[in-house]
Amino acid sequence: MSQYFFYFLNKNQQTVVINETSKIQIMKKYVSFLVLAAALTFVACNEDDDPSFLGAKVSVKVENLLGVDQSGKTVYMFKDEEVTTSTKPESADKKVVTDENGIAVFDLDFTELNILESQTTLYFAVFYTVGDESFYAGSTGITIKRNEDKDVKITIPL
Repeated sequence: MSQYFFYFLNKNQQTVVINETSKIQIMKKYVSFLVLAAALTFVACNEDDDPSFLGAKVSVKVENLLGVDQSGKTVYMFKDEEVTTSTKPESADKKVVTDENGIAVFDLDFTELNILESQTTLYFAVFYTVGDESFYAGSTGITIKRNEDKDVKITIPL
């Protein structure tokens, strides 16, 4: 078996000799490092891909004072502000229209909403619109954790 020698100049302009065996050992270290780095990358990314881990689900039931389900009502979600009579629906972070049973389902992605904590307080509200004006009808607030399902109810006057 013949041995090959490689000559090159290092950064100090000195001649360095590396034989074939040393070259193979160096390459094995580089390849091992790259395989390990790739494996860690795939493991780290895999945990982030589970949408149930990243979010939560809130079902908001809207009914009037007589207990009648209110279909077709827009429910607004606010993550940074408690809803008051001066809150504007345009500042909502998300909105969903109630179905025929008066339920609006919010499938929340905490990452998409830029919520970094494992739990947060969210506020939900319904507004009436008359012409160009919006008026507060009712609201509720809840604290929810990642991967949690909650049901809440908003009662509105009409």
